[in-house]
Amino acid sequence: MKRIITKQKGNVKTKINLSPQSKLFIKLISFSKTQLDEYIGEQLENNPCIEEKSFNRSKRNEVMEYFDSSKHEEKKLDLKNYLSQQLITLNIKKIKKELIYYLILLLDENGFLDLEYDEIIELFKNKLDKNLTRIEIDELIIFCREKFEPSGIFVKDIKESLIIQLELNNSKEIEIKKNIIFNDFNLLNKKENKFLIKKYKCTEFFINNFIKELSGLDPRPGLTINNNSEVEYNTDYEAFVFFENKKLIYQSNKNYREIKISQYYSSLMKNKESLSNEVLNFLDSRINEAQTILNTIKERNQMCEKAIKLICNTQKDYILKGEKYLKPLRLADIATELGIHESTVSRITSNKYILTKNGFINLKEFFSNKVDSNKNFSSVSIRSIIKELIQNEDKRTPLSDQDILDILKRKGINIARRTIAKYRNILKIPTSSNRRKKR
Repeated sequence: MKRIITKQKGNVKTKINLSPQSKLFIKLISFSKTQLDEYIGEQLENNPCIEEKSFNRSKRNEVMEYFDSSKHEEKKLDLKNYLSQQLITLNIKKIKKELIYYLILLLDENGFLDLEYDEIIELFKNKLDKNLTRIEIDELIIFCREKFEPSGIFVKDIKESLIIQLELNNSKEIEIKKNIIFNDFNLLNKKENKFLIKKYKCTEFFINNFIKELSGLDPRPGLTINNNSEVEYNTDYEAFVFFENKKLIYQSNKNYREIKISQYYSSLMKNKESLSNEVLNFLDSRINEAQTILNTIKERNQMCEKAIKLICNTQKDYILKGEKYLKPLRLADIATELGIHESTVSRITSNKYILTKNGFINLKEFFSNKVDSNKNFSSVSIRSIIKELIQNEDKRTPLSDQDILDILKRKGINIARRTIAKYRNILKIPTSSNRRKKR
């Protein structure tokens, strides 16, 4: 790869000239299978040297046939229908689906839940005859934020939406960013960088990167779905993944058009003497372009398969048993193992799902930070364990944070008591004294 180094004002800047195939790879690796099919459709229209392969549906895998999006009635979606479609795929109890469906109906066009807890509690009681506590509603909302796309919904406002999106993207130095959004969002919009740098004791580089990061987020994610007339019912996933005799089976979703170089134009190129220079140059350019597209699609699929297999083998217990078994995993871990850049892993895992026997899983769900002294326990898995312990406690003598700390130590989980308090607050679970039921 050729590098051009230029000096400017004493600084050395390195510019990398990417090949056309490298540029195309960066574009295609972030595409879902539906987006890939749309891209292929454009190429079929624009390049006469590309043609579609004949498609024998009987050769498709039975699982793919069952989940083929062509079996679903195609119709335009608004946000609530879009979320209801995702709800159907979740492997949860019927009563929980009913509660979530009603929460979906309460969302506004932005995807925001602009209601107070007392209002939601009253609505559940009157409409569904369900008496839910504030904690139970919080648990439902947190579940929805983690499971549904687009990210950043089931929140009160734009600020909360941006913070949720940052958290789901595993953004670094999240606490400073949350403080800036909550306390100085207007200054951030006005790009009052000097004031922010001074107040938060950070660098201009940090603020500029933060602004750039926010520009890639959607402040009103629900509105994007409502305004998108192209959104249709479909089951868009990268692959069907399951384990058989402890071995991972990966079946790629072939629900996109496969292409090849036109035999007609290839045969013309064999008789170059009969072609004018203009026609020869045109065909040569278009055939080379077509070959680049074919190679890049193949490279994209191979890289996605490698990354997803590695992720799924690492998180096998999570796929089979649930979030309590989610291991610490970073984008950088996958990048190092595959010998690729972290940004490539980020593109691979963006806007992509896999299909498992328990439903769909967003690839972003597989990533969670480790707790400092615990190599085998992620923050998500520890929160899940704490939640389960509290759910099963004797409400007459609820577990204190110290009790939970002692139980976790016996499980080989060594964390500080303040961390337990922090996770309990994230889960919106009150202290033991406030959980105690009167005799």
